[in-house]
Amino acid sequence: MSIKLIAVDMDGTFLSDQKTYNRERFMAQYQQMKRQGIRFVVASGNQYYQLISFFPDIAHEIAFVAENGGWVVSEGEDVFNGELTKADFQTVVEHLLTRADVEIIACGKKQRLHAETVQRCVKSRCGNVLSSSGVCG
Repeated sequence: MSIKLIAVDMDGTFLSDQKTYNRERFMAQYQQMKRQGIRFVVASGNQYYQLISFFPDIAHEIAFVAENGGWVVSEGEDVFNGELTKADFQTVVEHLLTRADVEIIACGKKQRLHAETVQRCVKSRCGNVLSSSGVCG
């Protein structure tokens, strides 16, 4: 049986404690993978845009399973985007706002929103803030 795909987690696995990796060494290994027809996949809870910043020269060639599986991109094309409806987003945020031990960060395709912005948009019934951010529009 031959290897078809290699998937890596980033934090604490692929990356060092300093959030770096040996790019020259990896690129040599990546070229070997390409020659053997092995796909390289980055899987992480991190945001897609952060992940592609680690692979600027090959981001268009590899796949990313980002944001805990909420956004999957392969060779620069969206494969899956698990977005919430505005109503579902509002329900989840309203529940989270009742918990003092939770900090809210909503991630979208265009940006992420921190607690203050999320609270503002929920109060306005998830209007233009969400649509323009790509969080649920």
